[in-house]
Amino acid sequence: MRRLRRPRRLLALLAPLAVAACKPGGVAETDQLCARAAAMYEKCESHEGMTAQQWELGIDRWRGLCRAAFTGETRQLLPDGLALWNQMSDDVKRGLREQASCAADAKTCPAYAACEK
Repeated sequence: MRRLRRPRRLLALLAPLAVAACKPGGVAETDQLCARAAAMYEKCESHEGMTAQQWELGIDRWRGLCRAAFTGETRQLLPDGLALWNQMSDDVKRGLREQASCAADAKTCPAYAACEK
């Protein structure tokens, strides 16, 4: 009987931690927006001719550039993404924010494609 109580006690202690970790308030709004924009990018853009690794790096680059566009933070960017960021004018960065916001709100690929116009 004693052995059964310990796992229950452990579960009782860990359950609030799991709930707190999954709580939406724990993730920044910008992170959520950029995750939605990156998901639409992944769903709607062609990755023909790319390896799986190249495709994943492209999605990660888009997500990182999105975060940088909204927060100015560039720590999350890999060297190639940071080089792109540093070459962007303020107008391009503003356009990236607008496109990311639009892409995050898109529910279909035609709506996503309309974000580039």
